Amino acid sequence: AVQESRRRQSRLASQIHEQITALPVVQVCNRTKGERQRLSRQGQRLRDAMLARAAISGRLRAITEATTALATLMVLMVGVIETAHGLTTPGTVIGAMAIVHLLLPGLRDLGRAHEYWHGYQVALEKIRQFMELPSLATEKPGAQALVPVKGWLAFDQVSVEGVLEALSASAGPGQVIAIIGPNGAGKSTLLALAARLFDPDRGAVRVDGQNLADCTLTSIRRAIGMVSDELPLLKGSIARNLRYRWRNAPDDEVARVCALCGVDKWLQTLPAGERTLLQERGVNLSLGQRQRIALARALLGAPSLLLLDEPDAHLDADFSAVLDQVLAQYQGTVLMVTHRRERLFHADEIWHLADGRLIEAGPPLRLLNSDGPTCRLFATETRLQAVAG
Repeated sequence: AVQESRRRQSRLASQIHEQITALPVVQVCNRTKGERQRLSRQGQRLRDAMLARAAISGRLRAITEATTALATLMVLMVGVIETAHGLTTPGTVIGAMAIVHLLLPGLRDLGRAHEYWHGYQVALEKIRQFMELPSLATEKPGAQALVPVKGWLAFDQVSVEGVLEALSASAGPGQVIAIIGPNGAGKSTLLALAARLFDPDRGAVRVDGQNLADCTLTSIRRAIGMVSDELPLLKGSIARNLRYRWRNAPDDEVARVCALCGVDKWLQTLPAGERTLLQERGVNLSLGQRQRIALARALLGAPSLLLLDEPDAHLDADFSAVLDQVLAQYQGTVLMVTHRRERLFHADEIWHLADGRLIEAGPPLRLLNSDGPTCRLFATETRLQAVAG
């Protein structure tokens, strides 16, 4: 009963959180009534589970109370019999009764021990299951710090089950690589492997010849900056978000990335400046402002490798100009997932992924002007946009 009630409580809390975060979807799709009914059913199931738990607890406490009452009655009966036969005195009986009453609270607590112990066992099992979950990326014993010198990045026959299959590609120091392909091709997974958010099932990812699987996670994170919708801003001040990669970053370094990403201009218009507090995921800022802060955060400390997962999707021309400036001035290697044709001309090379494989790679002008998969992909998108327009 304890385990079932906790499971129901967890499900209800999860559903409430989902409905709150996805409230616009619920409203737009006219599912308010349906979600209310679903929430009511979950609440009823939780109520039933809690009642079952309360019934068991009540029975245990009833047994405890009955036992203590029976003990009191037995002492009283023995005392009366002993007094009637002259084997003891009324004062002794009264003293024994007083002792029993002093012990009653302890006996009641002892009766609750089983209830507490069962709840402890359920909680301990959940904690044990959580702690035994395998890490997506772990450090090997004796792992060495990553020492990026030039910025060579290589994927050597990397495979992720169901996503990537034996993919090999390399990016030279200072190159900008545009990664394109249809949805589900494995583009974001490739960036996650480069950041070592998890390890490939087979193959290796190398930076300057060093296998990332043999390097410490701290040194990898320090050498890599990343911008993605999956890496939102955090609650707290703008200053906290800007310095999140490097808490003790010098003010001049923060000022540098803010100026590069165009953050400094609109920060001056805020009454509290960097101390302005952000709501969850930074929803009290515009999308462009959030992306500027995320880009500045990724660039703090001049990482050797910059990973951009559709940084300019659904954004205005102003941010596109900022991104152009960043790509022009950035000295490291860039992997950029994009669906925009105009963005390809800022790249040194295109990697075209489809069904988890690299089907075409080369300079933008050559691929876009040949009768290959890349040219056909953007020709199809252009026709679809024309029809939609």
